[in-house]
Parts: sequence; C-alpha cells; structure tokens
Amino acid sequence: MRVWDGTRAVKLLLKCLATALMLFVVFRAVDVAAVSNLLSRLGASWVAAAFAMTALIIVSDAILLERMMRFFGRRMPFRTALMYSFVGWFFSNVSPSTVGGDVFRGVQLSRVGMSPGGAARLVLAIRVLSFTTLVAVMLMGFPIALENLSARKDVFVLGSVLLAGVGAIAVLFFFAHVAAHIPDIERWPFLRKLDRVAGDFRALLIPRRAVASVWLAALLQHFLRVASLACLAAGLGLGIPFIILFSVTPAALLMAMLPISLGGWGIRELTFVYFLGAAGVGAEAALSLSIAFGLLRAVVGAMGGLTWVAMNDDHFRVDAST
Repeated sequence: MRVWDGTRAVKLLLKCLATALMLFVVFRAVDVAAVSNLLSRLGASWVAAAFAMTALIIVSDAILLERMMRFFGRRMPFRTALMYSFVGWFFSNVSPSTVGGDVFRGVQLSRVGMSPGGAARLVLAIRVLSFTTLVAVMLMGFPIALENLSARKDVFVLGSVLLAGVGAIAVLFFFAHVAAHIPDIERWPFLRKLDRVAGDFRALLIPRRAVASVWLAALLQHFLRVASLACLAAGLGLGIPFIILFSVTPAALLMAMLPISLGGWGIRELTFVYFLGAAGVGAEAALSLSIAFGLLRAVVGAMGGLTWVAMNDDHFRVDAST
C-alpha cells in the first residue's frame, strides 16, 4: 500500500510540475493584462449559450453510455446514464487526471453489479469510439486548416497529430481483423487485452441502426465542443470565425486528452495558443479562450461533484444482464 501511495504521489507531483511548466511557458509569451481584460468582458448571454452546449454534450454522452451498455448485455435507464455522465465531469475536469471520468465509470459500474473486466471493456470501447470520431472531425477540418496555415512547420505539426491519430485507428482496425489468426494469442497478456478491445471495436463497425446511433452520439459531442468554443469566443469579442475553430481546435483538444497535466490545464493552453496562433489568432485571444473553456468545464465539473456527494450507489445501479 505504501509503495502504491508513493507511486501515486510521484505521478501527481510530476503532473503538477508539467502543468506549472507549460503554464509558465504560455503566460511568459503573452500580455497577462490583455488576457485579464478579455476575460473580464465575457458576455453573460454567450456564457449561458456555452453552458447550454455543454448540457447537450452531457445528454449526448448519456445517450452514448446507455446505448453502449446494450452491447455488453446490460440495461441502463437514461436518467442513470445521465447521472454517470454529469458526475463524470467532476472526475475529468476537477480531479488531477483527464481520464478520471473513465476511472469513475469503471469503478462505479463494478461496484453496482458489472464485472470489473466488463466495466473496463465498456469504458475502453467508449474511449476508442470518442477518439475515432475526434480524428474523423480533424479529417473534416484538415482541408480548411491547410487554407489558413501559412507556415510549413505548422502544417507539418497539425498533419503529424492527424497522422498519429489515423495510424492508431489503422492499427486497431488491422488488429480487429487479424487477431483471430494469431496463434496462442491468449498466452500474451498485452495481445489478449488488445484483442478484446479490437473485438469490441469490430462489433462497432457492423452496419446497423444501433451502431449508427452510438457513432452519431459520439460524433455530436465533438461538434458541440466546437460550438461551445464559438460561444465563448463570441462572448469574449474575439471575432474568431467558426470555421477556424472547427479546423484547428479538435487537434488541440486531442492533445489535451493526454494525461500529463492536472485536468488538462497547461497542455490545453499551450496547444490552443499554438494551433490558433498558426491560423492567425493572437496569443492573448487564444489563451483567454482556452482559460474560459477550462473554467466552464471546471464549473460544470464542480456541479457534478456536488451531485455525486448527494447521491448513493442506488442512483448508479444498472439492470441485470439480458
């Protein structure tokens, strides 16, 4: 137990250092007074619109969870899925890790009846689905980004991020179709786990209405995130065209998913300033947008945390296996 606690303490310390370093780099390159001035004039009506977009993200995430539960032979009422989604925002945006929401879902589901293995597979399947649809959004916006990025190095960086995402999906897709032909795959723990993830991914590639609904719910969340950014940008008076946000911010959000900082802070600000700056947006404007976006998520996460404190396990139960 002491070794485990020590490992967690070291990881937390490293995340704190990484967050502090990245924020130092970002704030050193901007006019802090200008950023503060932009944030101070954030319009309330646009903030309300951004909260509305966030609420729709939570609803679509609940739909995704409820539909995915059926793939694993369970039934979850929509109101329960909505509770998981809302509370998950606390663990993803207020806790130290951006994957805290996934951990919460896995642990909570295993506490109320699902096997730990089944809960882990469900969480991984949703994460793979979210990652794949985010890369798809990046592919949609890449031609637009090429028209707005003037420097070759910026095109190279954005293209590299996109290529890495496509490559990861290609590996998973390939493994999903060749795993059955690998002899004695159960002898190799890593390949065995990858085989199960790939198998769940393969099931999500079968063309049918139920599968289409989960893909649509996952895809919709990314468009809504860009819409919430557009609302905040309008509220800050930044004048950033929606098409610019659509073409470059998904790459920044993908980078922010890396669990190397506290709640995504630092890496999100760094990538926003870089990618939006490459598209012609000023560093102060990009940083103020990132901070406003992070604060929005933190406020919603805090509300989810208060909800979690008020609830008990009965509110998170799932129905018996079907």
